[in-house]
Amino acid sequence: MRAYTQTTGVWVRGILAEDYGVDLGSIEWVTFEDGHVAEYDDPPNVRRAPAGKDLVRMLLDGEIDAAIVGDKIPDPRLKPLIPDPEAANRKWAESHGGVPINHMLVIRDELAAKRPEVVREVYRLFLAAKEAAFAAAAVPALDPLRFGIEPNRRSLEIVIDFAVKQGLLARRFTVDELFSDTMRALG
Repeated sequence: MRAYTQTTGVWVRGILAEDYGVDLGSIEWVTFEDGHVAEYDDPPNVRRAPAGKDLVRMLLDGEIDAAIVGDKIPDPRLKPLIPDPEAANRKWAESHGGVPINHMLVIRDELAAKRPEVVREVYRLFLAAKEAAFAAAAVPALDPLRFGIEPNRRSLEIVIDFAVKQGLLARRFTVDELFSDTMRALG
C-alpha cells in the first residue's frame, strides 16, 4: 500500500479484519511512503519497500502477495482478491449503513467560528454541484456524496473504530467531536 495511514488502507484492513476474519498483525505490510502525520510511527509489522521498487512490479514478480491499489486494478494480469468487488461493495454498504469515506471537505475551526457564513456558502455550493451532477440521473440509493453529519455518521463511527483498532488513533473520538457548531447546524 502507499502508506499505512492512508485512508483506503484503514478501510480495507478494517473490512478484512471485521468481515473476513483476517488477523492484521499476522501480515507484513509493505509501504511506499511515510505516514501522513510526521509524529506517527508505523507498527512493527510494517516495512518500507526498497527504494526504486514499484508496487505493480513487486506483485507481478511475486515479491508481495497482494496490494491495496484503490478502485482501479493497475494491470490486466492482476485480479481482485474478493470476487465481484462491486457487488461486495454494495453488500457491505447496505449491511453497514454507509459507504467508506475517503475524502471530506474540511474548514478550520477558527474560520468556522469567525465566518460561519463562509461555511454555509461553501456547503451550499458543493451541494448545488452535487445536485447538478445528478440532475440527469437519480442519486444512487447508496449515495457516495453524502452531505452533512447524520448521513455520514455510521461511516464515520466505523472508520473511527477501525483507526483505534489499528493504532492510528490514541483514543476513540465521537463523531460529534469532529465537527464545529456551525457544521452541526448545517446537518
